[in-house]
Amino acid sequence: MHGSQALRYGLVALLVATGLWFLVAQPWALVGPAGTTGAATGTSIDAHKGSGETHPRPSSTDVPSTSTTRAPVRSRPSTASSGCRAGVPARLIIPALGVDAAFERIGLDRTAPPDAQGKQPLGSPIDRTRAGWYAGGPRPGGGSGTVLTNGHTYRNNSAIFKEDFASRIALGQLIHVRQDNGSLCSYRVSRVWREVDAARDYPRIVSSQKLYNFSGPERLFLTTCGGSWNAFTQNYDDISLLIASPVNRG
Repeated sequence: MHGSQALRYGLVALLVATGLWFLVAQPWALVGPAGTTGAATGTSIDAHKGSGETHPRPSSTDVPSTSTTRAPVRSRPSTASSGCRAGVPARLIIPALGVDAAFERIGLDRTAPPDAQGKQPLGSPIDRTRAGWYAGGPRPGGGSGTVLTNGHTYRNNSAIFKEDFASRIALGQLIHVRQDNGSLCSYRVSRVWREVDAARDYPRIVSSQKLYNFSGPERLFLTTCGGSWNAFTQNYDDISLLIASPVNRG
């Protein structure tokens, strides 16, 4: 009796030990549907227990969104800020000539003989690489009057304009004036006088076209020397002039 009872207890103990070994040695029995062990699902901390590392669960702002709403796309800079507003001209830009130069304020040439209306010609910028703007006249974007500008031409191409100015400038080309207030005033060339006599024709054109008229519709006047080089005076005998009308004005 005691022998058979001891045998039964031994068999039970053997079966229990065998079951425990089966559970411990077969981890696939705890694998979940996502292929991860049950202890690791839903948290990254449990997966690193015993390793000394803890990786907190990302916050909702760190988790990539599954929303179908597209992220905002950066738009191009508004053209409203580039619209022409009256101001002091900062840069002269003539794309067809490759010109992009700063402006310099100029006055009138008091040493030159006046025209038929008693007006002296424009003075010239001190810096040959800059455009000149007559600060005593209308401003670009002001809406009325003639904006008076000019620039140098130099034989070694060190000035704002090159000797081929007269052959390259053409009707319909755009001239842009970047203002000190950030706006852009654009003009389109509407009339050109190429290499006319500086002493004889320039005063006549200024007078007949009323280029020093500070009333009337806004327009831009630009002039530079050119033509034949006078070795005696170290200057050009001719001059080229143009008038440009405003474009893209709201």
